[in-house]
Amino acid sequence: MSESTELNELIAGLVQEERLVHAVFSKPAARQADVRRVDLRPVALKEGLKYQQTERRGRQEFHENLEPAAALERMQSLAGAVFRHVHIDASDSQWSARFNKKGVCRLQKQKLSSKRASKPAEHDQPKSHLIPEGTPAPFLVATGLMSPAGNVKSGRHAKLRQINRYVEFIHDIAGRLPQDETIRVMDFGAGKSYLTFATHYYLTEILGRQVSMTAIEQRPEIVETCRRLAGELQLTDLEFAQGTINDFQQREEHVHLAMSLHACDTATDDAIGAAVRWNADVIMAVPCCHHELASTLPRTSDSPTHGHGILHERFCELQTDAVRAELLDYVGYDTTVMEFIDLEHTARNVLIRAIRRGAQPFGPRSPNDRTPRAAFSSSLGLPPLRLQRILEECGVLDSAE
Repeated sequence: MSESTELNELIAGLVQEERLVHAVFSKPAARQADVRRVDLRPVALKEGLKYQQTERRGRQEFHENLEPAAALERMQSLAGAVFRHVHIDASDSQWSARFNKKGVCRLQKQKLSSKRASKPAEHDQPKSHLIPEGTPAPFLVATGLMSPAGNVKSGRHAKLRQINRYVEFIHDIAGRLPQDETIRVMDFGAGKSYLTFATHYYLTEILGRQVSMTAIEQRPEIVETCRRLAGELQLTDLEFAQGTINDFQQREEHVHLAMSLHACDTATDDAIGAAVRWNADVIMAVPCCHHELASTLPRTSDSPTHGHGILHERFCELQTDAVRAELLDYVGYDTTVMEFIDLEHTARNVLIRAIRRGAQPFGPRSPNDRTPRAAFSSSLGLPPLRLQRILEECGVLDSAE
C-alpha cells in the first residue's frame, strides 16, 4: 500500500470514528493558486456534526459547513493533487504528510503523550492565528520553536504569540503592498530574525507572493547563523547582510516595506529616515531604548518627574515616539502608534506604523498641516531630535520652517 493510499484511509477512518480534531492543507502544488490554505475541523451545530471548512484566499477567509461525507471527499481530493503539505490532529495522535513534485507521499505519525479531547468545537470560536500551533512551519522548526510535528516547545509559547501578533500587523497592511510584482522588503537590525523569517513566511507561503528581502544586522555571528538557516530552508529570496543602517543609505531601489524592530536608541531614527528617503510604501518600527531626549531634557526641581527616574524615562520615551509619529505624518504618511506584545528581555511594546499617502512622495496632508517642526522640541526648550535633523538633511523637511 502506498503512503498516499494510507493517508486517504487514515482520513476516512478518523472521520468515520469522529476522531478528527483539525486538518490543515497548505503549500499549494500550483505556485499561483488562488487558495493558499484550507482548514477543516468538526463543529457541533444544532442539526448535528458538521465540518467547518476555511479557505484562505489572499487576505480573505471563506467558511463553509460540510456534511461528514462531503468533508471526507473534500480532504481526500486536496491531499497531494492540490496541496503538498497535510497536517492532521486526531484525538490521540498527530500526522503529517509531504508530497514531492512527482506526487510521492511521505506520511509520518507522532503519538501524543496525553489523550486529547475529541469533542467537536463549538461553532463560534475565536479567530485562529495566522501561524497556528499544531501546524509545522519550516522556519519555526528550523529556529527551534516547534517540533517537526508542529508542537510548540516548552517555554516558547510567548515567542509564538509575539510572532503571530507581528504577522497580524503585516496582514493588515498587505493590501498596500504590490499585487503583481516582487515585494521588496528591508529589515533593519534583524537580530535573531524570528520576525524576519515570519514576515517572509507569511508573504510567500500564506499569501503566495514573490519577495526580495534584505535583513541587516551588525553582529557577524548572528548574520552567519541566519544565513545558514536561510540556506537550510532554501530561501534564495532572503538575504542577510552584515553592516549598519548607514551602510545602506545610498540604496536606489524602491522599497515597499521597511521594518525596524528594536533598533537601539537613535538607530530607529536612522531606519525611519532611510525608509522615508526611499519613499517606502509602509514603515513598521518598534523602537527600543530612548537615550537622546533623556540625556538632554533638564530634570529641573519644578518638573513633575523630578526625583522619579522611571517617570522621567517613560516621559522621554512617549515624547520621542510622539515626535517620530508626527514627523512621519507631516512628510506624507498616515501614522498610527499601536501596542505591540512584550518582547523577550524588554518591555518596549510600541509599534509605529506608517503608510504612505497617495503617489506624492512627500508633503503634509493639507496646507493647514504645515505646523512648524521646531514646535516639537522647542516646547521643551530643546534642539530638534535626530529624526527631524535627518529629514532636514535629506531635504524632506525644510529646516527653515
